[in-house]
Amino acid sequence: MEDFDHGGAHGWTSDSYIQKNEGIYTFYAVATDTAGHSIRVDTEMVYLDHSNSAIIGIDSIETDWTNVAPVISVKATDYLYDTNTEGSGVKSLTIYDDAGEKVTTGESSTAYTLEEKYEGEHTWKIEAIDNVDHVTEEYVTTRYDITPPGIDGTEITYVMKDGKVISGYCQDNIINQHIDDEIVRSVNGANKSSGIKSVILYEVTGTEESVIYSDTAYHKFENPDTHSYFDVFYDINQTDDAVDYYLLITEDFAGNRTRKKLTSQRMLLTCFHTSIDRGAY
Repeated sequence: MEDFDHGGAHGWTSDSYIQKNEGIYTFYAVATDTAGHSIRVDTEMVYLDHSNSAIIGIDSIETDWTNVAPVISVKATDYLYDTNTEGSGVKSLTIYDDAGEKVTTGESSTAYTLEEKYEGEHTWKIEAIDNVDHVTEEYVTTRYDITPPGIDGTEITYVMKDGKVISGYCQDNIINQHIDDEIVRSVNGANKSSGIKSVILYEVTGTEESVIYSDTAYHKFENPDTHSYFDVFYDINQTDDAVDYYLLITEDFAGNRTRKKLTSQRMLLTCFHTSIDRGAY
């Protein structure tokens, strides 16, 4: 691969050769004196690795909002560039959270299922190091929301009948409810929520549920937004007496649902077997 001419010099001489292309090699050197005598010396196998490891599995990680704990499952390979020849090999594969804390490590594969403390939006670093200390880094962002939206209203919840709480009694026959998905509702210290996806108020008669299509009783959101909210307002006095109760359902973009049953004054009086003229309430 390279010749060196020393012109018959006496004593020790030294030469060097630099192999720049990566690969697996065996080298040998032949020294010949001016009389034609020669000697050959062979090296051991030489592994030259300039290529970084490749991290596989990033595209399979759930990155949309979900209420199922995402799993970061990855593996790493270490091949010489554009070949099927293995390089020095993967020494470690590590996952770090967005605070820089190591959550798990392995050699050529590792996996981590998010704990509830990682509710919200978090960016993870996956780091692969090969046996010649080349470092490869990849990043992935998870969006994990296990806290349902909240519904806050003016109804009374402590009316009792035969030891049973009559749910959501609206004493003024007005349904007035505030719905939001703010992070203060999370007990896990979430830094972000998926936001409200839909708010729907139903009137229920027997087993039949009917959607109330009103600007203040029905709404769907197009995109996730932690600070999304909606105020439901509905006048029960304008509805049919046949309605047994009202059901308010809200869902966020991660799939969490909150349901609230709301009861009119007429329904409460019926429960207590009391009759009263409609015009009195």
